[in-house]
Amino acid sequence: MSAMSRNKGKSGEREAAALIADLTGWDVRRRVRQHDGDSDLEGVPGWSIEVKRHASAGRSEIARWWRQCVAQAGSLRPVLLFRLDRDSWRVVWPLALHLTGDPGAWPDYDMTVEGSPQAWAAVARELAP
Repeated sequence: MSAMSRNKGKSGEREAAALIADLTGWDVRRRVRQHDGDSDLEGVPGWSIEVKRHASAGRSEIARWWRQCVAQAGSLRPVLLFRLDRDSWRVVWPLALHLTGDPGAWPDYDMTVEGSPQAWAAVARELAP
């Protein structure tokens, strides 16, 4: 991975953290020392967050990001935030949260909800302990 790609990723994580903090009031920050399987952001109760910032991506790439997100979430609820160049942030989370309450019930990408950060933040605030 090039330095430019790493910087774009770090910048995207900071931008996403600020957006979530603004929408929820939580103290959200980028996880500085990330290890394989770590969430990109911390401070969001009950959620494991993966952030992606890319020039472009098709559904197959977003589905791959989602699989990564689910794999690293463990017992937490997975959520994927992504932003493509010259576009707004989008958020992907499990549909099962709305139907069964179990985020792991249907882990496949085709069983997710994709919406705005504002829509996801409303769900996250509702589910917060």
